[in-house]
Amino acid sequence: MYTTTSDEQIWVAFQDGDKQALASIYYRSFKFLMAYGHKISADGDLVKDCIHDLFVEIWNNKLNLSVPRSVKAYLLTCLKRKLIRYMNRRRRAARVEVNRLPDRQQVESREDQLISDQDSLDQQNALKLAISNLTKREQEAIYLKFYTNLSYEEIVGVMNISADSIYNLISKAIDVLQKEAHKSRKIAKHL
Repeated sequence: MYTTTSDEQIWVAFQDGDKQALASIYYRSFKFLMAYGHKISADGDLVKDCIHDLFVEIWNNKLNLSVPRSVKAYLLTCLKRKLIRYMNRRRRAARVEVNRLPDRQQVESREDQLISDQDSLDQQNALKLAISNLTKREQEAIYLKFYTNLSYEEIVGVMNISADSIYNLISKAIDVLQKEAHKSRKIAKHL
């Protein structure tokens, strides 16, 4: 197993057919891919399946891939695209099923219920509440910067927007979070 080698060096070894190198990339990446995947979908099994599919695909296409500037950012981007594609297919299939119902009732999917339950839990914590008030793009930028420790350049690649936009998103989000934290402290003093 590779322990002191850079991700990019391991990537080259994996492209040369080294299965241990692929395993090393997988084990180094699994936790942060799962955490990021849960930000996109609350369905843990779906996230795991997409991660496994991602690694099967990169193994099968290893000869056609270049060495990414950041393996971490590359894997996050691929996982995000894979999850979004899968969830869009699932939503389209669910719409077809709903249209087949005799009374055309709207059926809340299990995924919608999980998201709703998670939102209720998030409201119990002041910081989580403040984060939930951010835009989706701000949430994603904050998550990538502070939870996965990506550089601004890597975030640009994952989110596919300009560096100036990333700086603005993160700056605005931090201002909102600081204001919410200040409000929470004031409320806590009065209780």
